[in-house]
Amino acid sequence: MTISCAADSNVGLVRTNNEDSFLIDEDLGLFIVCDGMGGHKAGEVASQTACEILKREAIELTPLVERFKKTGLNADAKEIKKAVETAVQTACREIYSKASKDSNLTGMGTTCSMVLLIGHNKGVLGHVGDSRLYMVRRKKLYQLSEDHTYVNELVKRGALTSEQAEHHPQANVLTRALGVQASVSADTMLFDVDPGDVYLLCSDGLFSYFREPAELVGQLCQENLNTSIEVLIRQALNGGAHDNCTGIVMRCEAEQGDHITAADRIATLRRIPLFNHLNYKELVKVVGSAQLGKMISGDFIIKENTTGEEFYVVLTGEVDVSKGGNHLVTLKAGGHFGEMSMIDSAPRSATCKANNDVNVLVIKREEFFTLIRTEPVIASKLLWSFVQALSGRLRETNEAL
Repeated sequence: MTISCAADSNVGLVRTNNEDSFLIDEDLGLFIVCDGMGGHKAGEVASQTACEILKREAIELTPLVERFKKTGLNADAKEIKKAVETAVQTACREIYSKASKDSNLTGMGTTCSMVLLIGHNKGVLGHVGDSRLYMVRRKKLYQLSEDHTYVNELVKRGALTSEQAEHHPQANVLTRALGVQASVSADTMLFDVDPGDVYLLCSDGLFSYFREPAELVGQLCQENLNTSIEVLIRQALNGGAHDNCTGIVMRCEAEQGDHITAADRIATLRRIPLFNHLNYKELVKVVGSAQLGKMISGDFIIKENTTGEEFYVVLTGEVDVSKGGNHLVTLKAGGHFGEMSMIDSAPRSATCKANNDVNVLVIKREEFFTLIRTEPVIASKLLWSFVQALSGRLRETNEAL
């Protein structure tokens, strides 16, 4: 997989200095956009310092990334994700320390949205503030980052509608930023990169001038990425450019091959009742934490009366399910089994065997619990789906009795 990219930054039509900073290091697979704040040019100091520290930390992560490229193990990817979170916190701490030692820099801070590509078609997002990461996949736009703003918190709580939020006088008030305090809670996410995906890292001075997702999609899907970023910034300037505007556009240039794309995995999950309450970004998180598994014809995936902690979703091929030697059903793409292992450690109630070559998505109990602990919205949706599924099974059992 290769990534082509283009980037630009503009001071805008109102500000006298550019407090945005961006960094691209293709060898590291590192892409960063930061939007600084603070008087006496302190904002640009904060944003530039964040980029420098995060690059330094990314270099330190190189052994972890190289190990993941060799193993492809989810455990190694999770370790990188945790290290990215630590890197963002390190940047926060050092910016705060720098401001504490210089009165001209007091109160400075910066947003930060960074992507680290780590191999095996995976990337890691590190995010604080209201800069954004967008993804265009199959000509549809998705926002993978979440704005850390006062207004967005009100929207999440149901106190404001999205329409009211657009015109709220405190729309740009941040709830999180690097360097304002000694520590910060950073959002991190593992996500899968598909051939043809286009990503946009940008400051709020750029995305604020695009009210309709279709406008961004049209520009990001242009063949020439330099033209894409030029047109995006030109539109911000035409809209008044009240803030600095910065963006990095990235496109995956790999060929499709026989790889099962993240888009296909997400489409399969969407057909399963357990996941049908999740939106696309939430499904990206689920798929990013899952593992792909391959079995050949005749392989036993699970055996009756044994213990296990994996939930399986059939992506391609067929799986025969039997109990006590008696055939029960043949599962095809979209079929799933082992979901009860997510909530208890009871022995498996049936045997599942590959009828031919099979590709499965494997979600382990540990990954499931991590998702539940760290993503309360996803947790409530998944647990509600579990309750509905168990209620249905109980009802069927009562009717049978």
